[in-house]
Amino acid sequence: MDLFLIRHAKAVEGTLYNDDDQRPLTADGRQAAHAVGAALARQGIALETIITSPLVRAVETAELVAMAVSYTGGLEVSSLLSPGGRAHQIIDELIALRREQRVALVGHEPSMGKLLSALLGKPGLSLSKGTAVRLDWDGKHGKLVWIVKPKKLDPVASLDGL
Repeated sequence: MDLFLIRHAKAVEGTLYNDDDQRPLTADGRQAAHAVGAALARQGIALETIITSPLVRAVETAELVAMAVSYTGGLEVSSLLSPGGRAHQIIDELIALRREQRVALVGHEPSMGKLLSALLGKPGLSLSKGTAVRLDWDGKHGKLVWIVKPKKLDPVASLDGL
């Protein structure tokens, strides 16, 4: 499976919203999410499935990436990708999607970092806002292909890029 882990881009400050789940992306965050999506498009990425956290900032990031890569499917929403999501539960969901070849997951820290750590067998990893990590995952083991960040849109094949 060609797997993409994407952390949502920059959202408005939490103090402006009573409900953290409703915080949208900032203008810079929207621009960054679109730029990362455009970087994926330049790499010829054609996603088959996009699954996002239900939180507004993740959904908006997923939508902007989807538009940039000309994704024609609908977004799937999974509460497993919410901020407290557990890596083993997300991996179980991925195993159920085995039929898919190019899957993007859009979520939050610390759950996306923990998922990346579990897939690569390297503890303590985290993703900065707007980062997309491409992995080759065989259902048991993951191998880093590259990382794209809003401030470094050319793919880097190193965890130092996080």
